[in-house]
Amino acid sequence: MEQLPNGYYKAQGRVDDAMNLGGIKVSSTQIEAVINTLNFIKESAAIAVSPKGGGPSFLVIYYVEKIRNISNEERFNQAKNSIRKELNPLFKVVDLIKIDILPRTASNKVMRRKLRDLYQQK
Repeated sequence: MEQLPNGYYKAQGRVDDAMNLGGIKVSSTQIEAVINTLNFIKESAAIAVSPKGGGPSFLVIYYVEKIRNISNEERFNQAKNSIRKELNPLFKVVDLIKIDILPRTASNKVMRRKLRDLYQQK
């Protein structure tokens, strides 16, 4: 929740958008808020993916590109470093994937389950 200057509150995300990264609960909207500040990102969606052999989930970020003048390696490093500095040094971005359009429901909510399925099909 975010308290607005006029005394009202704004919900930042749903409880089911929470992920457990290394034993720490975090909302996907918290991660996306940090990632969306990067100059090459138009919008993003963070997902937690469980490894096939079990163990802690790892962080994957899908993004829609805003500008193209940065190498993929530099993009990944910027995303990784911003998450470490702004949220938690224990959160590790495993993959940063460019996508043309984030999948959405009719009510414009990002379909993270579809992104998880897409990632696990790789």
